[in-house]
Amino acid sequence: MKCHPMVLAICFMPGVASAHEVLHAVERGKAIAVKAYFADGEVLAYTEYQVFSPTDPKIPYQKGRTDRGGYLAFLPDTPGKWRVQISDATGHGLNLEIDASKATQTKSDPVASWVFVVRPVLGMACVGAIFAALVVFYRRKRSGK
Repeated sequence: MKCHPMVLAICFMPGVASAHEVLHAVERGKAIAVKAYFADGEVLAYTEYQVFSPTDPKIPYQKGRTDRGGYLAFLPDTPGKWRVQISDATGHGLNLEIDASKATQTKSDPVASWVFVVRPVLGMACVGAIFAALVVFYRRKRSGK
């Protein structure tokens, strides 16, 4: 049986397309936000920071720069004392500990976990339906000869 190139392309298309899918979730009230500012009210905008987890206080859990308003935010994954270091190029900055309670812990979204199972199954079902339709079409075409 000859395999048409278009059929092969349809077979491999769902895997390629899903590899580029980017999902997101907006969660409110789970992050810890810190605003850094000088005594005169000027914010430490775009200043480098590091966040250290209580489970590994030597390797940064998160690195980055504060935003235009001097804010940084992180999602703690374990309870305990989290350390935040902020320092600018002139040596100004702060080193503080933040207590993250169990109320701020991140939890996986149950909807997102089943979506990753349902989408590929649904995609394979669609591909199977297309192949079934093609088989029926070609068999009817052959029997009509």
